[in-house]
Amino acid sequence: MAQDLRSFLDEVKRRRPADVQVVAAPVDPAYELTALVVKLEKERRQRPVLLFEHVKGTSFPVLTNLHASRSRLAQAIGCAPDATLQTYLRAMERPVPPRVVATGPVKEVVQRDGAVDLYALPQIVHHEGDAGPYITAAISFAKDPASETWNCAYNRLMIQGRDTTSIHLTLGKHLWEFQQVAEQRGEALPLALVVGVHPAIALGALAIGSIDEDERAIMGALLGEPLELVKCETSDVLVPAHAELVLECEILPGKRTAEGPFGEFTGYSLGERQREVVKVRAVTRRRDAVFQDITVAHLDHMLLSTIPMEANLYRAVRAMVPSVRAVRVPAPFTCYVSIEQRLTGQAKNAIMAVFGADLYMKRVVVVDHDVDVFDDRQVTWAVATRCQPDRDLTVITHARGSDLDPSSREDGYTAKWGVDATAKPSLAGYTPRHRVPPAVWERLRLEDFLP
Repeated sequence: MAQDLRSFLDEVKRRRPADVQVVAAPVDPAYELTALVVKLEKERRQRPVLLFEHVKGTSFPVLTNLHASRSRLAQAIGCAPDATLQTYLRAMERPVPPRVVATGPVKEVVQRDGAVDLYALPQIVHHEGDAGPYITAAISFAKDPASETWNCAYNRLMIQGRDTTSIHLTLGKHLWEFQQVAEQRGEALPLALVVGVHPAIALGALAIGSIDEDERAIMGALLGEPLELVKCETSDVLVPAHAELVLECEILPGKRTAEGPFGEFTGYSLGERQREVVKVRAVTRRRDAVFQDITVAHLDHMLLSTIPMEANLYRAVRAMVPSVRAVRVPAPFTCYVSIEQRLTGQAKNAIMAVFGADLYMKRVVVVDHDVDVFDDRQVTWAVATRCQPDRDLTVITHARGSDLDPSSREDGYTAKWGVDATAKPSLAGYTPRHRVPPAVWERLRLEDFLP
């Protein structure tokens, strides 16, 4: 499989030409990119990949909305849209280690030290109230200073100067742990920020698991071959050889700067906080590099993160409740789980498994296997008719959650709650659901009555 973004775009164009739209008219990177994505979705019900050829203030074309379609993401990992969870699970269970190569297209242009100028990049401002331009589609590649453990993740970057950004490190996550180790030693943490990659690489970067699981090997499994990596010019960090652009950086020890407000996936614009400082030492890129943006808090962002989250949560619940049927992440900090409950108490075990598997999860609803977790009405119906609050709610206090939750007391110090919306004592012993007789359902054809 080709490992570059542009080959994937060519494949999308061949299969579904309308899925890639080129915008030739000049566009302002302040608000207009996001506004056009959202207006297309709301007014025309369209979610195409958008390539803006002329973005004011930069020579880089901008690509956005790449991940706003489940069918496109499924195409990227070679499966049907309804098979993304199982395909992702297989990649987690059968990782393919990466392969280091001598060079690649991302090395066509190398700019070091004084030649670095982040203001030459598109200065994209996404939402009203954002403190400034942000890079939203950068995948961080870093190694634990104390071991051979690698980590990949998405981290938002606020451009602070020609060679400086701030970085949002989620408290308690793996890159934050690496930074803590480096900072305690008084050392900078070498880091590479990769922009413009094949969606299989993007999906792999969002894998959630143990700190010693290598996301680069999950990327390889999703690609169907080892991910090709090249060494940075200024550090030993390895990056995808076929990326569009790489910022070679280090996170400075003991340095903090004001970052935000920024409109996040929660739907809220979260205020200014002190964040770590990133110094950019070099930029390597393709000669004709395309700058990728992710439209934060909209489908481009939400669908990309949902597929890996659902796979990880399914794996975690399956370890506790083998009869799990489905897992869905329908909203921020929320998970729905469907199980065939064979033993009393398995619903609560499923709730605990979800909380243990994902720091961000705050609300879990568990339903029986006759409820479709992809239908919000059915889940709400199960909560209303199979749940008693004084019996079926589990509240966990004083836990770590997301530092992006605006309701948390302090940077993610939060409470969590689970809802057991399964039938008691069992589905078989519960009041039966009404239904049309199956023979009648199968016999009737709508076109015979309503041509």
